Amino acid sequence: MTRRTFPTRRQVLGGLAALGAPVVGLRVPATAQEGDIPVGMVLPFSGATGAYGPDMKKAAEIVVKMINDGGGLLGGRKLRLFIEDTETNPTVAVAATKKLLEVNKVEAVAGFWGSPEALAAKPITLAANKVMMVSAAANAITEGETKGLVWRFQAKSTQWGPAGAKVMHGLGLKNVALLAQQNAFVVAMIEPFKAEMAKLGGTVTQTVLYNPDQPSYRAEVEKVFGPEPDGVFCLSLLTDFASIAKEVYRGGFHSKITSLSIGADAEGKFLQNVGAEVAEGIHHLQPAPPLEAPSYKKFVKLMGAPDDAVFLFAGNAHDQICTIALAMEKAKSQDAAAWSKAIPDVCNPPGEQVDDVVQALAMVRAGKKIDFVGAGATCDFDANGDQINRSFLHQVIEKGKNRIVGVVT
Repeated sequence: MTRRTFPTRRQVLGGLAALGAPVVGLRVPATAQEGDIPVGMVLPFSGATGAYGPDMKKAAEIVVKMINDGGGLLGGRKLRLFIEDTETNPTVAVAATKKLLEVNKVEAVAGFWGSPEALAAKPITLAANKVMMVSAAANAITEGETKGLVWRFQAKSTQWGPAGAKVMHGLGLKNVALLAQQNAFVVAMIEPFKAEMAKLGGTVTQTVLYNPDQPSYRAEVEKVFGPEPDGVFCLSLLTDFASIAKEVYRGGFHSKITSLSIGADAEGKFLQNVGAEVAEGIHHLQPAPPLEAPSYKKFVKLMGAPDDAVFLFAGNAHDQICTIALAMEKAKSQDAAAWSKAIPDVCNPPGEQVDDVVQALAMVRAGKKIDFVGAGATCDFDANGDQINRSFLHQVIEKGKNRIVGVVT
């Protein structure tokens, strides 16, 4: 098959330089104007997870404009957003984070779709004593010394495994196998998945780990699907899962596939890559926004999307910017050590529930206790900075379209 390739950041910048164009980041100017409060985001616009960056960027820019048009914060100061591309690469993510911290002088670095990128950038952000907000799932991100500065807008990896087991049990699959990419995000799901399957009366017949970016996954597919288990839980990202699904189809295997939506959907990229015939009948799941909540419905309209649109990550980006602004307003400070401590005060109950960030800022200024409800989740956090009360959306691909099966808690 033909594998799509993307130009690296180095190649893009080199090309601009050759044309005599100014080399800048994704946002200009390079530094915030006096009085502005600079906030950074690192997002994927290329590589295996590049499908998610554009909507996350759009969501963040929408909420920054809302806040600034609504009067700003801390006495009328405006947020200034700086965005860098991670290229789905930890090394690039580190360089991007350093630029945001050292050049743009940001007060927080948010975004972080991928766990490898977040884990690589975590020491740098903590060394700078700035807040880090992630949409990544690996448990290790919020473990160890975080100085109270790391906040996760996502379900932890260990919560994904049991959700997958519940989906497979609901499909009547009792003897199942695991095919999993070797990375910190995925590996943490495996044992919780096995434990939940055992609790539900199922059996995990084998677990096969593989490295990403292989030229072929035929050997792994034949090993897992050959014994014909009832189902296979594929813990994969988009590029490798597309190759795996094609191998399964070519091999004529019939075990029912359950996967992660970041592999089997990826904003429609999976279907575009493999076609409806290969994708037919694949079930997938992902931490879900509160689809029926007024906060999510408002967000969909802000994004200019159809009413039934499912944004799995853009809402997290929206919520990160809202939380930054509300916590700074509550602390009456842009000092990270101060406003990071204020996050539970504006996000967790008790308090008056509010989902409009401009209204919420006004309530905070008036001294009211608020319980902010986000577009991606309720935005409630535990003492480690992990989001709680997350649910998972279960979908199946039928006739070239995703159909919602239900929500798993």
